[in-house]
Amino acid sequence: MGGPQSVGIPSQLKPSWNPSSNEPKTTNYSQYALRSYSTLQNIVANVILKVKSGVESASIAQVVVPLPNATVQLDAFSQILSATLPLFLLSMYILPVYNMVFLIVKEKESKAKESMRMMGLTDLPYWLSWLVYYSIINTVISLIAWAVLCINVITASSPLYLFFFIWLYGQAVFGQIIFLQSLFGRSKFSGMISTVIYFGGSFMNFPVQSATAS
Repeated sequence: MGGPQSVGIPSQLKPSWNPSSNEPKTTNYSQYALRSYSTLQNIVANVILKVKSGVESASIAQVVVPLPNATVQLDAFSQILSATLPLFLLSMYILPVYNMVFLIVKEKESKAKESMRMMGLTDLPYWLSWLVYYSIINTVISLIAWAVLCINVITASSPLYLFFFIWLYGQAVFGQIIFLQSLFGRSKFSGMISTVIYFGGSFMNFPVQSATAS
């Protein structure tokens, strides 16, 4: 009986693990049957048996039997939703990004911000006012999207978790808005370019999710 073979460093050329895949991993099962802890335990058990019995040919056969599994039921709707929901969520905030960046840059361009600073306004209440303004818009958008998704779309998840999932994403977009407005000094094309950067930045996720990415 031979010992387990050396596994070595995992190959980076193999496809990454996909948690949504329902196909049986026969290769992984074979590797587990030959190189798992049970194989090491069988080797130790055989050594103990030979020492105690004094019979060199004595051995214990290892048998690995896979557990029975229920029939897999594929939910095509959930697979489609997992691909389309992020796109819809991204598209929901295109208009708020355009509007907020344009208004902030427009206010900066008109020197209204400097005038308020001359009257004693500090940065904290200034940006808090924009945050409150955006949060109201985000809450309205999140409530509408939440109500639509709760009607025969996403029924197995908690409605509270679903609302906070959408709302917190919208709040995170505000940080990107603050970053984008700092790139512009004129409001003419600020909203349009910021929208392109916001939407185009999502495509940077595809190379990371690729099976060949290392």
